[in-house]
Amino acid sequence: MALLLTAGCIGFLTGEEALAFDADPVRVADDARAEAGYEEVRVESMAVNRSFTVAGETRNVSVTNHVAAYQRAVDLGPLGSEPFARFTVLSTPEVEIAGRTLNPVGGLSDRELATRLQSQYDSIENVRFAGNRTVEVLGEGRTVSRFDATTTVAGTEVDLALHVAKFRHGEDFVVAIGVYPARLDGERARVETMLRGVEHETAG
Repeated sequence: MALLLTAGCIGFLTGEEALAFDADPVRVADDARAEAGYEEVRVESMAVNRSFTVAGETRNVSVTNHVAAYQRAVDLGPLGSEPFARFTVLSTPEVEIAGRTLNPVGGLSDRELATRLQSQYDSIENVRFAGNRTVEVLGEGRTVSRFDATTTVAGTEVDLALHVAKFRHGEDFVVAIGVYPARLDGERARVETMLRGVEHETAG
């Protein structure tokens, strides 16, 4: 979504008004969610206002992101059954102005995205890269990075597996993150079902 020098941008260029960038909605298809055993927690849009410097002047930009979050209760043994398997998918506009991509998501590594966006745990520590693989998402093979990490639940350290994919689709960045206790069998396959079920209808 590049800034074009048209009459509609004059107010932005003079600093009199904000320029708006809206992502297209994103979610996981109901059949994929049901197959993976996840329940929908929230599907919503989030408006964020940011300031950027363009040609030496500060300009305001309004950005609308979309997020869909899902969870699944899993058995943690002595800790009981809790919804600690989570999947989150986010769409955020590329925000290209004067040839510069200004959306900070574009510059974040998969590791940074994993720790910033998957916040259902109080903390995620000791994040370690464990490898890449390819999963078909939205009609193309996408790189999915696997990380190992730890968190503390009720005073007990729990090993985590995190799976992160980030790519451009249309004029948006799409980010998908799955996280679950690493000791669980079959969870990677569930995450891949969720990834294959991601829906993002672009305006074009």
